[in-house]
Formats: sequence, C-alpha cells, structure tokens
Amino acid sequence: MSSSRFRSILDDDAVRLARAHDGDKLAGYCVAVRIDIPEHGRLDWVSQLVVHREYRKLRVATNLLYSIWQFSDCFAWGLATANPFAVRALETATRRPCRASLITARSALVLKYVRSHVGYLPPGLIIEDDQPQPRVDTQFFIDLTDVPDMRKRAARADRPWALGDLAPGQEWFACTFAEQDPRALDDQHLAELLTGADGIWIQAYEGMTLDHDHAWHRHADSEAATVLRLAGSAPPATVLDVGCGDGRHADALVNLGFTVTGVDISARLIRTARERGSGATFEVADARETLPAGPFDLAISLYDVIGSSAREDDDAVLLQQIHRALRPGSVLVCTVMNTSVTLGALAPDQQPRDNQEFIAALEALPPSSTMEQTGAVFDPKLLVYYRDVYYRKEQFQDADWRLPAELVVRDRRFTSSGLRQLLARTGFDVIDIRPVQTGSWERDPPLAESSPAAKELLAVARRR
Repeated sequence: MSSSRFRSILDDDAVRLARAHDGDKLAGYCVAVRIDIPEHGRLDWVSQLVVHREYRKLRVATNLLYSIWQFSDCFAWGLATANPFAVRALETATRRPCRASLITARSALVLKYVRSHVGYLPPGLIIEDDQPQPRVDTQFFIDLTDVPDMRKRAARADRPWALGDLAPGQEWFACTFAEQDPRALDDQHLAELLTGADGIWIQAYEGMTLDHDHAWHRHADSEAATVLRLAGSAPPATVLDVGCGDGRHADALVNLGFTVTGVDISARLIRTARERGSGATFEVADARETLPAGPFDLAISLYDVIGSSAREDDDAVLLQQIHRALRPGSVLVCTVMNTSVTLGALAPDQQPRDNQEFIAALEALPPSSTMEQTGAVFDPKLLVYYRDVYYRKEQFQDADWRLPAELVVRDRRFTSSGLRQLLARTGFDVIDIRPVQTGSWERDPPLAESSPAAKELLAVARRR
C-alpha cells in the first residue's frame, strides 16, 4: 500500500491506528474507526488488521485489538475477515463470542453506519435459503485452501465455530455486542489483556500537550524553590531530574544556577525540552533500566513518576537506580499521588471484588480528557480501583502529531506510611513526608493527609 493511500485512510477524525513493533521492525498494525450511532452508542469497526507472517500465533492481533479498544463501552465491535484467527482475536479482545443470530439481527444497523467510513463493505449480508448469513461479498478473492484447516485449529470446545463457510470473494462479518455478558477471565488471561499497559501509560504522558497554559506548567518556579529549601541545596550543585517530562523543573533549576540533567522515557518530550535550550542536559532513558552515572548532589522525581507504571516492583527498581546515581548523604525529593484523597470517595461498584466485576466496571467507566487538559486525575467518578491499582479512561484529541485516542491508564497511589516503607526499603532515610496541594506545596498550617486538597504526598529522603 502506498504511503499516500495509507495517509488518506487515516485522514478521518474517527480513525485510530495501533502498531506492534519488534525493535525497528513493524510486526503488525490495526486501523479502526469509532462511530457514534444515535440511541445505541459507539461502534468500533476494524478496517485493517495485518500481522507479519513471522509474528503470527504470538497473540499480536489480539493485543493490537485490545490496544485500540481496551475496555471501551461500545455498542458493538466488529471486522470483516477471511481469517478465522482474526475472528478469534476479536472474541478474545472483547471477551465475547460471535453469535450468528445477533450479527444477522444487528447487521443492517451496523452496515448503515460503517459503510460511510469503510467503502469496501456491501449494503447487506449474504442471503442463503432466504436467510441472512454472517458473511459479506467484498470481492476479496484469496486462496481459501487453508481456511478450513485454520478454522478447525481456531475452534475451541467452549467456542465452537458459528459463522459457517466462505465462498470465493466472501468474508465473515464478525461482530460482538455489549449486550452479551463478557466472559469471565482468570488472572492469566486478564494479565494478557493488560500486556500493553506499560506502553499505554507512556503513550498517555506523551499525549499530554503540556503547553505553557497547561496547569502543570504554572507552578514550576515555585515548586523548584520549595525543593531547594527542603533539600538544603545551593548552586552549583548537580541535579538529576528523573521523569523530567518537557523539562519545566530542570529549566527552573538551571535559571537558579544549578547543573541539571533531565531524563525521561518519552523521546518526544525530551525533544521538546532540548528545543528550549535552557542549558540543562536531557537524555532519553527508562529510569528503571539506566540513569546517568553521576554522582549527583540532588535528585528530584516530581508529578507522580513513582507509581506511573502501576507495578510495585517498578517503583522499587526506579528508586534503587536513583540511589545509585546519588552521592552518599545526598537528598531525593519526590511526589506521589495520595490514595487517601480518592479511595474513600469511590462507590462500591468502582471497587470490584473479582475479574468479572473489574471488567464490567472498566467498560462502564466514562472517559475524560483530564490528562490532556488539566492533569488533575482525582475525580472519583472517573476511577476504578482494583488490586491496589487505579484505572481511568483518558482521551487525547488536541495533539497535532497523533491520531485521537482513548487509553485505559493505570497507576499506583500511596499512603504516607506506604511511601515511607518503600523509601526505607530502597536505601533512603526519610526526612519528611507531607501532604501537599499542586501549586501550593508550602502551607501553614500543613494539610492533613485526608484533606480533599492534598492530592499528592511530597517526600524528602536522604541516601544512606
């Protein structure tokens, strides 16, 4: 497919793209269109699902579909395909089986709206013996010799094949619907669906426009001043900014005479930081794997870098890396999200007890553009809490460098005692932990941990 043809496919506000990479090699991609159907809700239709032959049978298709759909609250999900494994990937990603009776009953509605975005679909299903069949004549002529064997291998005892046989030029019209009860998932299958979650939170932070009007930018100078007072640091000390984002705190510290190295996992945000030319050094790095050797006189990790990946082990590894980069006796100043603000405000159905309830809660969770617009991710109506992790749905539409997207983002939040234990376990002596409000880190009297204003915990700790 030519680049111009592919560009024309993506030139639609309803279209989204997911890609799977093995290093620099494209392993697969998925193009999907999200359509609003009046009185029914959203419909997600995959117009292209392609996996390189070297990467088949590795669940790439399932993970692509999950990446583009996640736990969306759609009326229906669907695709047209001549590949039985694509049908199974649809069923696995949506946790629902394809039912021929439901597909034929809803096909007129689905086709009416999908055809305005996907030109290769005909106006109706194949008719046999005066009955509609879950197949369409797309004039997609391929060799069907191996399809019966593929269909046999795709079948399972708990998921018999329900869509019939294909004739030349036909594809299965495969759909699942929200009215179907989602299949219960064991821990292993749930973990597989969440495989891409680490990359998703990175996408989420990259999706933030973070221009100078963004709320996170307004307080960089005052926050840098607070950090220096708490750490007792003075220029020309060396500072390591872990998870520096677009470098707003690093720039503020350089302006005060410090030598600053900022690292972030997002290459896009590092490019933005370098373009400003403040005098700080910026590097792309996953701080869980590597950090500049230093040694540094002060480390900062602000705005909830700790907790972002939602894996407890990641937080410990990150802090151990910071520990190695600091001089003995040097100070770390970090902020994390305060769980006491949100946990008590969640309704019972936002605190599911098992995997089935968790999936239902995620699908019902409304999306928002909080990260993109304000960064204030504490509205209890927009959260689900399960197994010590918070989940929310974030939409990104304003960035001109990417297609619109909706991502399920997860994070860990802390109590002061839990943060104290984590710091102590990773080689730090805690000097102070205080509940703080964004933009007002120094208050007299100080905030209580349960105060609705205390969205974050600020910690000061010394390296042993």
